[in-house]
Amino acid sequence: MQLVLAVLAATALLANAGFHEECQQTLRDSRLRIENVADVLASREIDRLVSLMTKSKDRMKSYQPIEGLSFSPKLQDLIKIKDDQPPCPQPNATMFTTSTRSTTTNIPTTAAPSTAQSDSTTDGNTGSTQSSSAATAGSTSSGLPSTNATEETVQKEKKNTKNKFSPKNVYVSRTKDQDPFAWYMKTLHYYMKRESEVCNNQISDLNSITEDQLFGYFSTLAAAHPGPFCSLCHRFTEEIHSRVLKPNSLLITDDEYHISHLLYNHIPSPKSLCTAIAPGCEEDYAIKVGNLTESVVCLECTACMSITNVLQHKIFLQPAMLDQVYYWLRGNLFHNLCAELCLAFQGLNIPLFPHGFTYDGCQNVMKKKFYQIIDVATVITRPERFCSLEIQWCELNEQPNALHCLREMCQEYFKDTPQTRWLCSQIPDRPEQADAFLNIRQTKVKKEKKEYHVNFEKRNLHDEL
Repeated sequence: MQLVLAVLAATALLANAGFHEECQQTLRDSRLRIENVADVLASREIDRLVSLMTKSKDRMKSYQPIEGLSFSPKLQDLIKIKDDQPPCPQPNATMFTTSTRSTTTNIPTTAAPSTAQSDSTTDGNTGSTQSSSAATAGSTSSGLPSTNATEETVQKEKKNTKNKFSPKNVYVSRTKDQDPFAWYMKTLHYYMKRESEVCNNQISDLNSITEDQLFGYFSTLAAAHPGPFCSLCHRFTEEIHSRVLKPNSLLITDDEYHISHLLYNHIPSPKSLCTAIAPGCEEDYAIKVGNLTESVVCLECTACMSITNVLQHKIFLQPAMLDQVYYWLRGNLFHNLCAELCLAFQGLNIPLFPHGFTYDGCQNVMKKKFYQIIDVATVITRPERFCSLEIQWCELNEQPNALHCLREMCQEYFKDTPQTRWLCSQIPDRPEQADAFLNIRQTKVKKEKKEYHVNFEKRNLHDEL
């Protein structure tokens, strides 16, 4: 009996050791993926924004309608040049096409690094400040500057900066820690580095799961095993783009259409957004998006209802949250857009803006557009309407449940993730037995591919993406 217990104990230890080693290796691979892909994603989006801005300004400047221009009196009144018009401000940084020095305030050296240009400037200022401080301290104590101590401090700071993970900012702002993309990449990377906290703690029940284990697991999914997320995210955001973020030239005037078109196109594309959320989608993106497996079809309703409920109750129906989003956009995206357009058109008399173009007027237009988009999105993305009637991912009155798709996810994706392999091993392979084990026999809705799935699979995503 003692021999049997010893064998079982040894087997358990080996299993735990194998899990810990595999979990840690997964974190290392995921961390490397984030390091390799973060700047690629940022550079791609920045290049897109630069190209978009250049083409939009050229299109506005040379626009010649076939049958005469239609103007919006309110828009023209907002942006027209008035007496004692102040000069145009500069963009926050050179993320757009205007090659000028930033007029923003100095960034504290404790903030996370941003773009390469900002990093070099900040490092230089930091180094000179530290040199001055060290020299002053040395002179006070001994009457001679402590050169060796100063050089050692500078070299140490440079080494720490070089080894620190600092992804590029996509939306350059006054403070480096406000860029959503850079903040999210650093958050993923942070949990990928906490190998012992994520992998070495034994999980005995749900109450024993730590924050590091929970966020480490979801970071692992995002960085290495995104599974059905790639397809669900791309198709959902594609629907949002086509139904909410697409101005109709037949319903608005020419001047308003060009402004709206420029603003809407600054919203990241489905591919940019989904690969930013889950860097694991980046490799073979078109294949992952077009692979409508059984679990992807099963999860559609749950994913759609969950996302739209979060959008409605956490953002769209929260005035304080909307104001926070607006003021962030005003200081970053809207500021850069309006500064660029002002510098390009304030002194010109072009057909679209015959009365000139001002920065303050543009900011007022952007504010109006932002809240208009929110009003439209709030109506269109009501969960039951959008998920059941608009895109038909849910049956009428369906009650989605992620457990309904756990067997399918385990068979297709979760078996590759160390943290969920044990859970998946407990679920029977046969659908009927799995439903009985998960206690979902009475509520599970059997999902099959519909016509919109077939039409999506026929699209040549490689050409589109």
